[in-house]
This record gives sequence, C-alpha cells and structure tokens, in this order.
Amino acid sequence: MADVSEICSAIKRGEDVTEAIAKIEPMLKRFCKRRETVHPFVSGSDLLCEEDALYEISLSVKTFWNTVYDRLQMQDRYEALLRFVNAREQYIGAPQTESIRILRECGWTAADVMAAYIHSRVRTGWMLLSPDVAEEAAKEDWDTALQLLEGKDFDILFPFYHKGHQIIRQFEWINFLYCFVGYEDETFLRKSHKSKRLLKYCNQILEKLSNTPAKVDDFSKISNCPDFSVFQNILLQQKHLMHSAAGQKLRKGNDQNSYYVMSFHLVDEQQGCGAALCFERLDKSPDYGDTSANAKGVYFYRFEHLYLSDYVPKSRRLEAEDMPEEFVRRAYRSFSMLAGLGG
Repeated sequence: MADVSEICSAIKRGEDVTEAIAKIEPMLKRFCKRRETVHPFVSGSDLLCEEDALYEISLSVKTFWNTVYDRLQMQDRYEALLRFVNAREQYIGAPQTESIRILRECGWTAADVMAAYIHSRVRTGWMLLSPDVAEEAAKEDWDTALQLLEGKDFDILFPFYHKGHQIIRQFEWINFLYCFVGYEDETFLRKSHKSKRLLKYCNQILEKLSNTPAKVDDFSKISNCPDFSVFQNILLQQKHLMHSAAGQKLRKGNDQNSYYVMSFHLVDEQQGCGAALCFERLDKSPDYGDTSANAKGVYFYRFEHLYLSDYVPKSRRLEAEDMPEEFVRRAYRSFSMLAGLGG
C-alpha cells in the first residue's frame, strides 16, 4: 500500500493518485479522528503533517479542515494556517496563494491572514508566509489593514500577548504596508505620536521612503550569465555562512526572528536591486555546534523601497538576465563565498 509520502511525491509529478488515495482513506479517517481529540496546533512546534497536503483529494482531510476553524482559539488559527500552507507548499508544491484561498472557504478571514503574516514575522519558528498573501488580504479588507497601521485591533487579534509587546507587531505592519504594498498616504507617519518608540520608527520609515532608487531601465543586461542553479540544494555550513555574511555585510531576511536565519540578501539601494540566497533554517548562534542546511536557491528582485523577507514573493522575483550585469556578477561572487565555493 502506498503511504502518504509516496502519494505526495506522485502528486508533484502530476500522476493520478485516485486509486492510491482510496486505499489509504480509512487510515486518513482514523488520523483525522485522533487529531480532533488532541491539540493539533501547538504554538512554537513547527512539525508539518504530510496528510494536510491531501486536502483536495481526501474526504477525511477535507472534512477536518472544513470544520476545525470554530474549534480553534485565535492564536491556534494562525498556527494552523501556517502549517497548512507550508505543508502543501513543501510536499506537493502548491502555491501559498492557492492554499490561502482554500482556508478562506474553510472560515479563515482576511484579518486572520494579515494577523498570521505578522505572527510569522515575529514568532521564533521557521514556517514562512509570503508577503504576496498578506498583500492580497490587506487589499481585500483595507479597513482592518488601516486599523492595524494605527495600532488598533491588536488586543483583539493577539489577545495572548502583553500589550507592551504589541508595538513590535505594529512596526512590522507599518513597514510592510508602506515599503511592500506601497501605501502612499503618509498622514499616520507624520503624526505627533505620544509613544517615543513609535515616533522614532515612523521617522525612520519616512526617511526610507524619501530615498527612492534611481529608475534605470537602460542598464547593461548580462550576456553570459553565471549558473545560479549550483546553489540549489547545496549544503551550507553554519559557521562559514555566518562568518562570510558578516564579513560581506549582507542582510538577514528577518531580524525579528531571534532563533533562526533563513536568508541573506545582497542589496544595491541606489539601483533598487536585490538578490537573496535562501536556505533551510539555521540557528543564529553557532554556539551549539557547526550545523548545516540545504540551500533553496538564489532569487533576484527589484524594489522601490527595500522590504526584506526570508520568503522572496513570487510577484517580485526576476530572472538574473533581467538584472544589471554588474549586480548579477557581484551576487554570484558573494553567494559563492557564502557557500564556500570560492568566487
């Protein structure tokens, strides 16, 4: 009998798994039944269930997700969302936007998606949510997006955190709304906020928005592009990676994650060019030993206002051939040094 892993691999290959699913459906039904009697989405536990990737072809898995929303506490809904989209992306290659649309039909709201995105940026875990997903939710429920900008609704959406910790979440949303989504109304940023921390952060964002890269469309494109596929699935050594990144002054995709680093970015803010080497999670501190992780690949992007993320959204990804030649060659040298390939 085929197991869940084999079925997921077959789905990735585009094979028909109808017969295989029918054989394991009784097992999936028992699995989902047990799942209903325990707490399935413990915060901070980033274990994924391959079974979740079978939502569209297993009646038992579909029934579980179609009915679980009302049984979950607020924070558990965010954890469940992260598990679902990451499981489907990892095991069958499903786009996150597609998985979010499924969850919306199961009861999750646009506000849940925005809150889950903020949660993913500040939690100490490795599960990522694409900025594209959060942008789509913000545009759908713009009222809630603006409430979060103003620092409102955090006690409702994050009741499990002390009020003093909510400002970090507000900072994340301010940065996202202005620097990724491109919100242009600066009224909020220019207010005389009572909070000195908020006032200082808003001034930092204003300064960031004032420094727009020169729009250069007639740059020299690369004619003989280096082979960036060498960085896919290559094994990266933690100590060498961290030391090299520090020496090159590369930027982490998410400084708020206090445990893990999952990407390093080479950035040219004058031209608005970025390139990220993304990889599986590594501890930020090498004190626990020299661990290793597989690289996912190198992703290029352009930006008007820099917004760093461990998940380079598909809407912003570009081919190396569409970037300035000098920047592409710099990126190849930089990431070669990170990976210990010379360069």
